[in-house]
Amino acid sequence: MRDGWVIKSLDEVCTKFGAGPFGSNMKVSTFVDTGIPVVSGNHMTELELVEKSFNYITEDHANRMQSSIVQRNDVVITKAGTIGQVSLIPENSRFLKYILSSRQLFVRPDIEKVLPKYLAIYLKYGRGQVQILSNVNRTGVPSLSQAVSFIKKVQIELPSLPEQKRIVDLISSVDSYIEALQQQLESAKRSRNAVLHELLTAGGDDWLRARLSEICTMIKRGQAPSYTEQRSVTVLNQKCVRNGRIQFEFARQTDSNTKPINEWAYLRAEDTLVNSTGVGTLGRVAFVGPQDEPLTVDSHLTIVRPDENKIQPSFLGLSLHFREADIEGLAAGSSGQTELSREALGNLIIAIPPISEQKRIVEIITSMDRVTNQTQQTITESQNLRSGLLSDLLSGEHEIPVTYDKVMGATL
Repeated sequence: MRDGWVIKSLDEVCTKFGAGPFGSNMKVSTFVDTGIPVVSGNHMTELELVEKSFNYITEDHANRMQSSIVQRNDVVITKAGTIGQVSLIPENSRFLKYILSSRQLFVRPDIEKVLPKYLAIYLKYGRGQVQILSNVNRTGVPSLSQAVSFIKKVQIELPSLPEQKRIVDLISSVDSYIEALQQQLESAKRSRNAVLHELLTAGGDDWLRARLSEICTMIKRGQAPSYTEQRSVTVLNQKCVRNGRIQFEFARQTDSNTKPINEWAYLRAEDTLVNSTGVGTLGRVAFVGPQDEPLTVDSHLTIVRPDENKIQPSFLGLSLHFREADIEGLAAGSSGQTELSREALGNLIIAIPPISEQKRIVEIITSMDRVTNQTQQTITESQNLRSGLLSDLLSGEHEIPVTYDKVMGATL
């Protein structure tokens, strides 16, 4: 650590510790329409408490559990469920006080020693998180009272208050930038989907309607693989088909020597994949497009191979992705055992404009997808930058550049 930094236990920099017993014998009748909001794991998905869908108890009920009441600038830590989550009660939160559920504990920082936001950041992203996960949430610490005892011993690396503020402001500025990018991305996705809906439902006298089986050369499930840990042929499964794209992190390998792959089962660039089993995944669609390696699919995916003399492959991919909800509705079978048959999928009616219009639609959507992909890439890079900043700044080993004040002064 650099000069001016010290190591302190939470017991030395916090004025109060507590835990939430509320919920042990909780009944629905306990809740009321207004009153003191109950904090649960659902409210702790971000660094700051997410104020949504609260249950409430009366103030008299809450006052009987003073050790579970938290206020603005308190830092809440989850002991069980969403283990290791850390959330700050914001200074501008809607309520003056909250009551903790039975899976949370809290610390109240001494603001003359540690900034609440700095403490929350350190406990969530610094070495404090490691200590929480290894001690407070371990199975050998079953009770919240024991967890509170461990929390008091958690050590944090602490710079001066001005340095804490600089760190908090810098991370907050990056967070604001990422949030703005994410809003921009969501707006771009909504625009893209609205444009696609308009283009695919425009219709016209020169549009045709045909069953999927009439415009495809093959609609067929993949083969059951022979899985191997060795590098062989990549086999895609239902987890790989998400958000209209193929995600290779969920792919596995199939041994093509032990179990040869039929020629038709190797994917082609013009193919579209359709998830064909199971509630929640059935109906998801992804266009294959050009790939750098041989690919195949397991028997839970259907390969839809178009007749390129009748429909442009990428247009069919867009159309089927647009119709995911309709495809899901074609499923048959009992809960948990739903299946999409080749016949049912083949009977899906597709609206087909002239080839020139198909190409125009694809070009428009492709250009819009290019923008969303670039925005997503910028978000990923910014998140990586944030992770690096957190690691450097919270270790006390790296000084904030002298240009910091000028940059922050221009942005705050």
